[in-house]
Amino acid sequence: MSRMRARDQVVLTAASLAVSSVAQAAGPGGWATVAYHAINFAILAAAVVYFAKRPIARALEARADGIAKDIDEASRLHAEARRMLDEYEAKIGKLEAEKAELLETYRREGEAEKARMLEDAKAEAERIRREARRSAENELSRARERLEAEVIDLAIASAEKAIAEKVTPADHRRLTADYLSRLEETSPGT
Repeated sequence: MSRMRARDQVVLTAASLAVSSVAQAAGPGGWATVAYHAINFAILAAAVVYFAKRPIARALEARADGIAKDIDEASRLHAEARRMLDEYEAKIGKLEAEKAELLETYRREGEAEKARMLEDAKAEAERIRREARRSAENELSRARERLEAEVIDLAIASAEKAIAEKVTPADHRRLTADYLSRLEETSPGT
């Protein structure tokens, strides 16, 4: 209510200043005209205040309520935006941590895979060495057998040649007779 009185006082002060300015401008005989205009203005101002006071007050109160609601809504939206920002910043922080964790996991898995591949390669190399050693031993064994067979064949051929050169037909008959007599002795039926 004191606000209304202060406003009324401002309006009356402004009106009196306006009336005195008009009176000075009208000159010495124009006070009647000024008084007429002042009364006219006072009636108009009183009518405006009387009839427009409540609608203006309601409009101002509605405007103040609207502004208050807008401020409350803006505060609520600001708080919600702040909360969402905090959530997103927390999520981003978690994502950074997850990224670092994933990179570390992939690095460890890569190292493990590298070690496994190296072990597999070593095992495969050892298997190839064993197979190569076995193949070489088999080849060596076959080469020995062939060499021994050749040596035996050469020894037999050499022995046959030596025997053929040294054995006479009489020696041959005697050896044959000895062999046959031994066979007869070992035969079970005689």
